[in-house]
Amino acid sequence: MNSFKSKKTKVFMSCLAVILIVSVLCVTLAACKNETVPPTPVDVFFLGDMQKSIDAEQLKKITADGKQIVSVQEMLDETKYELGRDTNKIAAAIYALAATNYNNVTQAVYYIMTDASVEARETNLGTAHVGVRSTYSSVTGKNGTFSQTVSGVTRLDGLGNMIGSFKGKFGYNIQSFSNDKFSVGRQGNKGGAQFATSKNLQENLKYIMGAYNTTLTNKNKGFKLTANDKISESDKEPELPEYVQTATTYPEGTTLAGKELPSFNKDRKAWEPLNRIPARYWERDEDGNLTGNIVENYTEDQKTRYSFGTYGAGWAVYDLSRVEYYDNGTTVNYNKDLDLWTIDVSIKNEFVPQACEFAAGDLIRDTKSYISLKNAQFTNLSCKIEVYGNGLIKSMQKFDGLETNDPSPVLGGSLGNCKKGGKTSNQATAAFSYTDADCDALKYAALYWAELGTEKFYTTIKDQDGKSRKDFKLDLSSYPTISTYQPTVNTDLFNIFTNIFADKK
Repeated sequence: MNSFKSKKTKVFMSCLAVILIVSVLCVTLAACKNETVPPTPVDVFFLGDMQKSIDAEQLKKITADGKQIVSVQEMLDETKYELGRDTNKIAAAIYALAATNYNNVTQAVYYIMTDASVEARETNLGTAHVGVRSTYSSVTGKNGTFSQTVSGVTRLDGLGNMIGSFKGKFGYNIQSFSNDKFSVGRQGNKGGAQFATSKNLQENLKYIMGAYNTTLTNKNKGFKLTANDKISESDKEPELPEYVQTATTYPEGTTLAGKELPSFNKDRKAWEPLNRIPARYWERDEDGNLTGNIVENYTEDQKTRYSFGTYGAGWAVYDLSRVEYYDNGTTVNYNKDLDLWTIDVSIKNEFVPQACEFAAGDLIRDTKSYISLKNAQFTNLSCKIEVYGNGLIKSMQKFDGLETNDPSPVLGGSLGNCKKGGKTSNQATAAFSYTDADCDALKYAALYWAELGTEKFYTTIKDQDGKSRKDFKLDLSSYPTISTYQPTVNTDLFNIFTNIFADKK
């Protein structure tokens, strides 16, 4: 459930990245016998330096001016928390540290693969099942930013002869690049994504999380090129709801499920409870025109109300930084050899609505193309987080589910209502890196968008003023191409990684 760096990106990039993140965080694996695409091997999360820690010298180098990276030990020293005695306090504090520190570094990469399944019970054609896998990458470093989403259908049944017409409507296939001069994006056709399997793993390791869509390179549709020194007002108007990462609070006494929501604390310490940062989007009138108003909560049908946002980092859509939310099922373990903290999260049932408020919003909104869940309730929540001793997040695995028994529209109402409701589940794995090699956006451009290094591209694609901008051409000559690239898996880290989805059926 989602995307991360916003402070260094331009308006076009930040809008696109957030849209992609939300799209990614809402789609998932249909773990059942009818699955049409097998799971992607977790090898794809250990290429290069992914999930590898960095030393103190490198950490100092990438710490933003005026910011501080707080280690787990520094937190323990000040709070006096002890492992074995203060399990829940340590878990909440480490989660807060990970989100806070993430925003205080100048470069980072994260990959996230999300598998989603949607079930609609008793539609006009019977019970319908949709499965979509989405892979999202976010790269930020000194040479710019790169992001890519490749997603597609993994399962689609219960729709009779309508299957063929609907398959091409699902999934996002988008790339974007941005540096201090320009931003550019392109999109491929929906559907048709290819994913790594055990049979073609080595070749597919060349692609981010083993996912690619040939129309991204062959069709080149939907280009948008923007000079970053001349971003027009129209570029600031999103076609979809836009996240605005501002320290915005909400009316005093606002409640959720009968509980008052926490207030905004601008002076919080790095390990203290994270601030709730609502996502906002531009309101549109009945004709789809922007009204100029920004609305926090989005009501799709005036019956289902839900909200979006984060807790300080794009990947932090859960509020897991409050010790009162945790129950005794939570565990915290420390591996001295790796200097690695592992948290298995368990939340009290009564606090799930608050802890998962934004996560639920993402799921409800982003699966409404399949089923518009009415009065949905969380049915499952599990989360495992790995954080290095220096305070930087290594990985995060999440599984959650929502279900309703209320009749809900299916596929925009084209199949009527599912008479007995339905459910959606979301399974995601995220992996992080902070090294120079992994955070070089030019490397990704050379591999997955080589046209950005050719003069021809900039003579055929105009900027917002209709001008060719050959001065935008990227120098990719020192980077490997997709044909020469030889990715390797960090087997040491891979062999000790516990995949919480390995036995999930």
